[in-house]
Amino acid sequence: MELVSRFIALSALLILGPLFITLMVLCMTFQGFPIFFRQERVGNNFIVFKIYKFRTMIHNSGNLITKTNDNRITFLGKFLRKSKLDEIPQLLNIMKGEMRFVGPRPEVLKYFKEKDFQFLKNIKPGISDYASIILRNEDKILSKIGGQNPYLKLLPVKLSLANYYSKNKSFFLDLKIVVITVIAIFFPKISNNNFFIAPIKADLPELESFINDYLI
Repeated sequence: MELVSRFIALSALLILGPLFITLMVLCMTFQGFPIFFRQERVGNNFIVFKIYKFRTMIHNSGNLITKTNDNRITFLGKFLRKSKLDEIPQLLNIMKGEMRFVGPRPEVLKYFKEKDFQFLKNIKPGISDYASIILRNEDKILSKIGGQNPYLKLLPVKLSLANYYSKNKSFFLDLKIVVITVIAIFFPKISNNNFFIAPIKADLPELESFINDYLI
């Protein structure tokens, strides 16, 4: 499966080569250097690696967490984030064996506590999972939560969903998440419909109040 993921990532990178180069040129033209954003994240077996993205914010802009209308996000960055095109360089992480297509989003060191991330002993982080679909508009959710550090209220939800994925992981679940991820990019309202969220709420009733308060 590992070799298959790497092969698919390489194939995708070759197919998306013209788009990749175009985005590099746009980033260089409208944002300057560096083109890529690299940041340390925690991976499988708690090994730290550097994740790759197209840079979407002012260089060295500080705070790790972004909120709605964050003035550090560039004009091009807003488009890259909304379309999820900023995630394309993570194909390189998959080719290096640090990530998978499906798996919990890798966390930054600041919010990592080994006891909360035991699922990383069994799975690798990925580009998309339950949390990245359900909490797709994370910046808006954080703004709605408010307070000094709203991410501390969001993180337990992500961890719950990551553990849920780890316990139920299967080929067909991965395939379902890939399909829903594609739908979410083009039709976000459909992806958040009950056919996807309802079964998770039934299995994780503790998430229902959060979903009702901040997603609906």
